Amino acid sequence: MPKGYFVVEVEITDPAAYEAYRTSVPDITSAHGGKILVRGGDPQPLDGVLPHRRRVIVEFNSAEAVKTFYYSNAYQAVRPIRLKASKGFVYLMTGMD
Repeated sequence: MPKGYFVVEVEITDPAAYEAYRTSVPDITSAHGGKILVRGGDPQPLDGVLPHRRRVIVEFNSAEAVKTFYYSNAYQAVRPIRLKASKGFVYLMTGMD
């Protein structure tokens, strides 16, 4: 079964408020079997113009596990913080089998 990836790309508009989201999510992801592969970091553009955004990639055992994490009560409780303190998007990607 292919892995599932929860990918975040956001521009933080309220760093103080975003901090509550940033510190809460790692425990929620690990409780759902997620492994943070990339969190913030210093992207090095190799081609093109890279917009200034925070990027996070979390690996789960399956796409279904990503959905279970995302729709969990724990994540849904902190999701409004991300929505209020940043602009951007999150998405699910499925790895190769």
